[in-house]
Amino acid sequence: MTNQALIVLLAVIALYLCYRLGEAGAIRRRDRDLEVMRNQVDAHMSLAERQLQAQRDAERERYVQERVEGAYEELGRWLYDLDRTIDEVWAGAHTADAEIRAKASLIVRGWPWETLRVPEHASGAQLYWSSEVRALNRKFAGASAQFINRATVALTHADDGERSQDVRDGLWRSFNEMHGILGEVRDQARHDLGVQ
Repeated sequence: MTNQALIVLLAVIALYLCYRLGEAGAIRRRDRDLEVMRNQVDAHMSLAERQLQAQRDAERERYVQERVEGAYEELGRWLYDLDRTIDEVWAGAHTADAEIRAKASLIVRGWPWETLRVPEHASGAQLYWSSEVRALNRKFAGASAQFINRATVALTHADDGERSQDVRDGLWRSFNEMHGILGEVRDQARHDLGVQ
């Protein structure tokens, strides 16, 4: 073998080695690029999952908030009806009009079974009322017993002179207590809803 053939052989070997080194470098760069891409895809997937979970949480919170607001609207309607009913009983105990007295007597007789109970259409709303609101409703129910007892006496013994005045004074105190408790319920409901 001649020198020239040896040089050509060495050149071919060198070229082959350079080719193999370049190929190995390209493979390493490709593997590194694939790893970077895999990390980027994983990061994007993780971010997308967190965003989806945050969106679900926000939707759930919005749904619950709407339900709570609806429940407190039902409570507000019922409190309004109770206010009016208390006023009707009060008016019936202080009037000579037989029709108004009869209506008030009817309310008093149905008080524990109709007036004092949460209306059927609002019964599901109680699930969303705070424990404080439910406790105040129980306080109202307790105070209403005295109001109804005094109203019954006032409606049946309208013209007993001094006794009648004592009954009406007691009814007035109960009347104010009942409206005061309803005010407390409204205040608590505003607090629960974040309205100050």
